[in-house]
Amino acid sequence: MSDLMLDVDQASELKAAFRRAGWTNALIKKFCEGDNPGKTRQFLESNCRFVIKGPSALIVDRTTPFDPVKFIGAGWEIVEEDKNTLKLTTVDFSDVRFESGLKEGEQTIDGEEKLKRLKRLGIRLDAKCGQTLYEEKGQATLRWLYDTYRITWFELSGTVLRYSDGYRYFLYLRRGDDGSWGWAYLWLGDDRGRDNVSPLLASNT
Repeated sequence: MSDLMLDVDQASELKAAFRRAGWTNALIKKFCEGDNPGKTRQFLESNCRFVIKGPSALIVDRTTPFDPVKFIGAGWEIVEEDKNTLKLTTVDFSDVRFESGLKEGEQTIDGEEKLKRLKRLGIRLDAKCGQTLYEEKGQATLRWLYDTYRITWFELSGTVLRYSDGYRYFLYLRRGDDGSWGWAYLWLGDDRGRDNVSPLLASNT
């Protein structure tokens, strides 16, 4: 049981603070309902920082590996994957950061150089995560990424694909003008700018 007690001076100070902030009696009454006081306490304890969460954790079915032939077409194979991302069965995109791999002053780098750099930065989400995002009902997580961070394009650097011509590629997802997301692939020999980001998780996640 809480031993919280307010003396007259503390109650008056709290009342004055509410008044300065423009609170009304109706708003104070609503604030006291349900679990609102608990949420406010958590907000104050976090130094008044909002914690942004995605719509839910994305569930990744690792019992069925990503099949590039089935997803893209004949002639495709996986030649390299981030072993750490293959262990992930859930991904909370509020914990994901999007990195281009570019250093200060650089305008572009090619995909192979980007791959080398991202390997040192964290766990690279793979093509299976991309497929799961694309096929998710209503593409809820992708829409949340756009609404929250204005993300419109990203490639899955945790999986390196190779076509029958020997060239290497990343699968990428992009947002269309109608708000829906589609997929394509980009040759690692092509240049990437700062908008050509990839999702990463911290290595200790």
